[in-house]
Amino acid sequence: MLDPRRIDPALRAKYDVRGPRYTSYPPATHFRPVEPQEVFARWRARNAVDADPGLSLYAHIPFCRARCLFCGCHTHIARESAVVDRYVGALVREMQLAAEIVRPSRPVVQIALGGGTPNYLEVAQVEQLLSGMESIWSIAPDAERSVEIDPRTATQPKLDAFLAHGFNRISLGVQDLEPAVLERVRKGQDLMQVEEVVGYLRSHGVTELNFDLIYGLPGQSLETAARTAEQVVRLRPTRLALYSYAHVPWVAKHQQALEKRGLPDPDLKLALFLAMLDRFSAAGYEPIGMDHFALPEDRLSQALREGRLRRNFMGYTTGRGTDLLGFGASSIASVGSSYSQDDKDTMQYMQSVVEQGALPIVRGFLLSPEDELRRELIIDLFCNFFVDLEALGARFGLDAKALVAQDLQALAPLAADGLVQIEPGAVRVTETGRFFVRNVCMCFDRYLEQDASARVYSRTV
Repeated sequence: MLDPRRIDPALRAKYDVRGPRYTSYPPATHFRPVEPQEVFARWRARNAVDADPGLSLYAHIPFCRARCLFCGCHTHIARESAVVDRYVGALVREMQLAAEIVRPSRPVVQIALGGGTPNYLEVAQVEQLLSGMESIWSIAPDAERSVEIDPRTATQPKLDAFLAHGFNRISLGVQDLEPAVLERVRKGQDLMQVEEVVGYLRSHGVTELNFDLIYGLPGQSLETAARTAEQVVRLRPTRLALYSYAHVPWVAKHQQALEKRGLPDPDLKLALFLAMLDRFSAAGYEPIGMDHFALPEDRLSQALREGRLRRNFMGYTTGRGTDLLGFGASSIASVGSSYSQDDKDTMQYMQSVVEQGALPIVRGFLLSPEDELRRELIIDLFCNFFVDLEALGARFGLDAKALVAQDLQALAPLAADGLVQIEPGAVRVTETGRFFVRNVCMCFDRYLEQDASARVYSRTV
């Protein structure tokens, strides 16, 4: 990764605009009410696909004991255990309903549990959810099974419950390790809790550990960022996510409270990133895409070297080409040429699944062949920083160069600024351009103009 300190500040200012993170194309801001049967028809079409790429399963556990002020996720502060019991039952029932449409013998190569806080569940609830999942789907013996864990509520029995079901990648929501910073964002956590969880997992054979970190929070300074990075390096997770805090109070109203607690300005925010980047690079972590780092032996690093890196609603992944089934309130499925999202309201979600026996799809998007081509183009640029237009067109039976001819013209100013190289039949993102990859991908987004008057995205730099 190019050291951002070598980038002209005027260039950073020029491209510091609002834009999508491209966890999907089109972005989820373009999802609209959709007829479920049209979605299901596209799900069924994938049952007979040649060389089945397999399935990824995601289950969303929205429950938290308290809301952290930086959070932009769909969460539910549950006070009654009966609500959680009912929700877990709804998750299993939703899987059963989906398996009536998607052939359940399709191999599952990835499982992810996210939230919220998956380890908010009690041991019996974890057992009910995972046993139900295993009884419905055909999970490959070597499947990657990952779960997000909040160190504050990670008891040994709960960790044991996940380990007993073969979970082999554990992602810890660390965010920061400075007590004063965590206090400002309403997350009481200390280094000892994280160390204890890491030690316990490693003593039980877990070798793949992720840490999720955030820069740009109130109270962070160059000194605190450096301390956190040094403590993280000492704990040696195999993978790091270093997210830029996305301040979107028009979506997550509770974030407004952070405006009174001293959000860092753009210059300090960049300096925080650099302070952590220096320490991660010195410790041998390789940059992955926009905001991830991994040790050379990690599967994410291997996928990047082999051009297999993918990005979806779960972030960067090695599961290129798999169909993603999402379960739970607000979860998103990406199956073939369709996106679909479940009801965000936890109570409405449970009512639809449990009482009506229906998949609770409330919105989505049906992709055209051109949409599919552009999706793959953006994924290649975003993840692997190169796209072969001729090979891409051949995959879809379309003239890719003709379809994106106007986009290449829009890309010309970025080429003049040294962000991309436009080659005969290909586009390559330069070392400098990797810092602005969202801006590069925006040139190929034919829906972006519809967002021009709406403040729906975080800033790109």
